Amino acid sequence: PKLGSGRASVVGSKRSPVSRRSFLAHLMPNQNTPLMEQPTKLNREKEDLKEPLPEWTKDDLKDVALYGSKISPPCCKIRTILNHYGVKFSQIEGPKKDSEYKKVPVLMLNGRQVNDSFIMVKELAKILDGKALTPELIEVEETFTFGAMISLEADVADSCSDLCGCAGLLGGCLGCLLGTLSCCIACGVNIRKGKPELKDTTTYGAMLSEKLRGKKFFHGDEPGIVDVSLFGAMLPFAEAKTQALEGFLDAGMREWHEAISEIVQQKV
Repeated sequence: PKLGSGRASVVGSKRSPVSRRSFLAHLMPNQNTPLMEQPTKLNREKEDLKEPLPEWTKDDLKDVALYGSKISPPCCKIRTILNHYGVKFSQIEGPKKDSEYKKVPVLMLNGRQVNDSFIMVKELAKILDGKALTPELIEVEETFTFGAMISLEADVADSCSDLCGCAGLLGGCLGCLLGTLSCCIACGVNIRKGKPELKDTTTYGAMLSEKLRGKKFFHGDEPGIVDVSLFGAMLPFAEAKTQALEGFLDAGMREWHEAISEIVQQKV
């Protein structure tokens, strides 16, 4: 919501960044909020890297770090991809302190910084799947990241029960506070008001179901990185048992979700 694209236990800093952002944005930081001016070497959201990465394979990834938050959907997405493909990485709670890019996730690959979970998936596809995403797969990833995921977050922010589920998943003092304030948040937060272009969650479910076109997975008979990406982003909604995700799955995505769940057995 700005419960979680780069829209929110892990090793991290001892000092919480909550004082510098809204409570909800700390829980599931939103990588689609306005971005401050970036140095020319850093990519912005939806912006490809200024300098292409070397033609690495998984074996070349010797120093990988993920800056993020526990239940942020885009952070869960990248964490799930790295775990599924067996990439060793360190996890750091919160944004990268020495970077002008102040949102999460941030992915460091052998010293190269990659911002925006959408761009991360595009770059990791070439490394982990051995080939670039097709235009069709890029469209699937983009539709979910900048459409369906934000719509899911908006639905959660409107639901006291869904927020309570997220509070239980988050745990700790912040989880307790979220649970206490859940009804107030549901009454006072309206993500859709500032995003008139945002479709309802079931519409996105139907759109993505159509892109499957009878295939078992978006990559075909076997899952690929986009399948893993979408599943990972849905993890916090699923583990919090949100009604928001149920509506999305009922719009034609449930069979796909059950199939990918048997293969990508990850948890938040």
